[in-house]
Amino acid sequence: MMREFLSLSRVKRRLVERTLSNSQAFVYFFIITAVDNLQLGLLQVSPAQPTRWTPAAVWGSLAMGVVFLVATYLLNGGAAGRDYLIRYFSISAVVALWVALPLQLLISLPLIVAALAKLDWYVPAVVFTANVLLFSFIAVQVRDVANRSRSA
Repeated sequence: MMREFLSLSRVKRRLVERTLSNSQAFVYFFIITAVDNLQLGLLQVSPAQPTRWTPAAVWGSLAMGVVFLVATYLLNGGAAGRDYLIRYFSISAVVALWVALPLQLLISLPLIVAALAKLDWYVPAVVFTANVLLFSFIAVQVRDVANRSRSA
């Protein structure tokens, strides 16, 4: 049960076959919401102080999120696509559990490696890079499910 729940290929198959129930989609939505809130909570208790890069990181992340959400919507077929939210949140949750949470360790490295603590650009650079990789991977997965669904 848990293996199927955490397997991206199995989730994608269930999305293509349209066998992912609303309750399962809700659990994925719940997970991605919890991960997002956890990340916000970790930022609030983080000992890291805002730097000259903080405004660029915040606005850049917001802009990137908007661009990638629109891109995934279009890759899903836009207005002609179907099940966008179920696909997006289900895939995002599985990807977040496998990728985003371990990236928190990279963000925490300045607490362990003193040399990194001196680099005021380190955390914004890690967050930016992680977001680009994460959103790109999710977009490709949504496109793959949409393409496979059209041919099914």
